[in-house]
Amino acid sequence: MNAVDDALRLFLLAVTLVVGFFVAGCDHKETLLDVDAPNGGVEVERSTDTGEITVDVDRE
Repeated sequence: MNAVDDALRLFLLAVTLVVGFFVAGCDHKETLLDVDAPNGGVEVERSTDTGEITVDVDRE
């Protein structure tokens, strides 16, 4: 019976980890603009959940 308990605990741990990855890792954004230039770039994204727009500017 001990082996069955260990297997059940391992299965529940695996299910918990998978659910945790899906809940924590979901970042619902769509890229509106992505410009790469020799000295940097600009990326504009919109959150599909809230509609919030973020602008990231990279300078090298």
